[in-house]
Amino acid sequence: MAEMKNGEEFHYFEDDEISLLDLLLVLARQKKIIMGITTLFVVVAIIASLLMTKVYQASTRILNPVQRPSFASLMEEKAGLMGDLLSLGPTGGNVYVSMLKSRSLQDQVLDRFVSNGWRDMVGAGKEMRRHDFVAENIGEMSVTEEKNGTILVTVSYTDQYKVADIANAYVEELQHMADHFFSTEAAQRRGYYENELDYAREALAQAEKSLREFQEKTGVYMGDAQLTANIQNRVNMRAQIAAREIQLRSLLSYATHQNPKVVKLEKEINGLKEEIARLELVTDSGDPLNPVGGMPAARFEYLEKFRDWKFQEVLYNTLLKMYETSRLDEAYTPVTILVLDKAVTPEQRIKPKRKMMVVLAAMLGLFVSILCAFLAEAWSRAEKDPEQKKKLKEFKEALGVHWLQRVLKGLVPSRSSR
Repeated sequence: MAEMKNGEEFHYFEDDEISLLDLLLVLARQKKIIMGITTLFVVVAIIASLLMTKVYQASTRILNPVQRPSFASLMEEKAGLMGDLLSLGPTGGNVYVSMLKSRSLQDQVLDRFVSNGWRDMVGAGKEMRRHDFVAENIGEMSVTEEKNGTILVTVSYTDQYKVADIANAYVEELQHMADHFFSTEAAQRRGYYENELDYAREALAQAEKSLREFQEKTGVYMGDAQLTANIQNRVNMRAQIAAREIQLRSLLSYATHQNPKVVKLEKEINGLKEEIARLELVTDSGDPLNPVGGMPAARFEYLEKFRDWKFQEVLYNTLLKMYETSRLDEAYTPVTILVLDKAVTPEQRIKPKRKMMVVLAAMLGLFVSILCAFLAEAWSRAEKDPEQKKKLKEFKEALGVHWLQRVLKGLVPSRSSR
């Protein structure tokens, strides 16, 4: 609104208009409330930050573990008979991240920093919950698989000098766990091949004995050069089938039929069987195992025994190689964990962040104090307005404040009279 007076224009605000000066005036009148509440928030934040437990953080960074080929995989490349059983599952960093997060590895770390009897007092229905016990003794651990191919292991704990040791312990126990898994797997294979080797040794001795006794009894004999040239190929294929079937049974003891290694072996076995069936359908007068015009029964039986003996011999030699490679794998460490940055003692805490707490408390206190200042100003003006004062009285009675004030006023004389 404006009006002209002596040629000059004067501006004034109506009662329902609020100017910036009015707001500043309210803040100035209620400055004690603003300063008091803000100071209170700041003091509380300072005290809380001093009372809060200090937390320190240490990190170790490792390269994504590299799996070196085992002796078994090298034999597979060379002879086409063996496979690296550790490659049955994924070997990317996600496997080792899962191992780092596992309860089993965490238990190994606890064993290094806590007394042996901790398992008796942790768990459902016992003295402490596991989460609280872990946080109290080895802190909180987080694992991050970074895009550049590294794995970051971070531990947060209240002990400045112990937190680095805990972080490094996780990596050391990861190496121990990887070694244990591989050696256990290799030991299972060794035991399985050892039993199969014993059976093959007995079968070879029996086949050799049967062939020798048949020769002594009948006098039938054929030259080794002729026999070997004609039947060695099929004997080798049959031995490969038997070796792969043994390997397949070993895999199926801890893998499913959907496993890529199992599927590969099954295809190889079926392919070899089809090849043998195809060869046996072909008749050749020069083939002593499948001649066109047939052969005497004695010679046929001799060839059957000779083929069985050669088969058992090839199978035994194949299993012997598999057994030897499994023994070597037991003492072999195919997974090497390379530490890029070892955890060191942190120089400063990560919690509490006192400066941030004080600044946030001051901002919050200032906001609350300004709100309280305007409420106090509005209350004061309402007390001076008869109409608003009546509403305030009704408001107090509705909340029970008026009744409480009467009770307090009634208690004051009784105390003074005493």
